[in-house]
Amino acid sequence: MRNIQQTLLFFLLLPIFAIAQNNITEEKSSVTIEVDGKEHIIKRVEGKDVYLTNEFSLTSRPSPPFYIQAFKVSKGVDTYGELEVIDFLEKKKGVFIDARLTSWFEKSNIAGSVNIPFKVFLSDDTKRDNALIKLGAKKNKGTWNFSKVKTILLYCNGAWCGQSPAAIKALIEIGFPEKKMKYYRGGIQSWQLVGFTVNVPNKEATK
Repeated sequence: MRNIQQTLLFFLLLPIFAIAQNNITEEKSSVTIEVDGKEHIIKRVEGKDVYLTNEFSLTSRPSPPFYIQAFKVSKGVDTYGELEVIDFLEKKKGVFIDARLTSWFEKSNIAGSVNIPFKVFLSDDTKRDNALIKLGAKKNKGTWNFSKVKTILLYCNGAWCGQSPAAIKALIEIGFPEKKMKYYRGGIQSWQLVGFTVNVPNKEATK
């Protein structure tokens, strides 16, 4: 009789277990962040039979240019996983940068990120200067002062994507402090692999 009761209790609690399996952590089911005055909820997709069906379900990537990136871009730049990204956004620790080309950003991105394409940091021109100034850098007589820059976290398409590493390396070359940069290596592919929802700013771009 006791075994029957335990079995019944298991099946009664099964829906609760199913929902708990989609939590971010044991204690956290979702995170709400504010972007431009609007609230965005970051959570994992609910459902036990959810699969990637978009371009990020591909595991084959031609190389060049899509070689696997090293876990660390540089010794002084921390590499982040999903929970560190969540913490960065939730506690507003700095600027979350989508370093992909704008065409990628418009298809889908991670809520809370701003698009500064990696190519902006590769050229010594007005676009790069404006981007650096927005991040808190100051330029005086051709010399950059990075003493008061914001902490930045960069991501791109995935561990096979070199866009954010290229941006980080370019920033290191001009003196941007490594301790002020973080790298989300998994990018938007890993973000979707763990079931996180994405933001689609331009639905027409996805067609």
